[in-house]
Amino acid sequence: MSEFFQDGPVLGNQYDEDRVLRSYVRWKLPPDVANEIVPGLRRLGERAATDILALGNAAEASPPRHIPYDPWGRRIDRIEVSDAWKRLERIAAEEGIVATAYERRHGPWSRVHQFARLHLYGPSSATYTCPLAMTDGAARVIQLYGDDWLKRQVLPRLITRNPEDLWTSGQWMTERTGGSDVRGTSTVARPEAGQYRLYGTKWFTSATTSQIAMTLARIGDVPDARTPLSLFYLELRDQSGDMRNIRVHRLKDKLGTHA
Repeated sequence: MSEFFQDGPVLGNQYDEDRVLRSYVRWKLPPDVANEIVPGLRRLGERAATDILALGNAAEASPPRHIPYDPWGRRIDRIEVSDAWKRLERIAAEEGIVATAYERRHGPWSRVHQFARLHLYGPSSATYTCPLAMTDGAARVIQLYGDDWLKRQVLPRLITRNPEDLWTSGQWMTERTGGSDVRGTSTVARPEAGQYRLYGTKWFTSATTSQIAMTLARIGDVPDARTPLSLFYLELRDQSGDMRNIRVHRLKDKLGTHA
């Protein structure tokens, strides 16, 4: 008797094979917009089944490492990520996974175009969509509520297509005292030398390898649930690349964000 082995599935062009996405694009977008963007979606769909998929698999096979100390015992809290993860970041910028929404080339349809690109990029990307989602949220907050400096110096870096200029952002909200209920936030912000210095512990910080983060704290000396929450823009590292008085305790084993 001969042995039988079933062949595994072969991933094809993720735009051509996604009947729901193709029909949605034609249904929601004006014909001229759909005709313009479909070639790019088809090209990205092919990448999702080839180089993006290969990089995603490589990133999952080489997860990040937390290095708390250098060889001389100094606390450095460096997080090392794979070259594949870095390449996925570059592709995300080049493909405009965030930028498409802010360039507004198709007016009100720009978000639909962005989400279609995100839909194609995401499943093969080892969940690089997590820092991208945080970055998109930070960009929108700055666009709506940021001061002139943030809009001039930071926003362009969050929505660029140039990988050399790209910044990503985390969102640091969750604490042990509140979980998903941010009313339990106990981090405090104290004015010092014309800025605020934050004191507290976040239970989970997304995208900790990013350049910036948006985080919650209460202005005052002691945490008080009656004090309104404030949102702060935070730069994670100083000019030499060292953490700015931020200590990373460990990397969490969190479903969906292995790479």
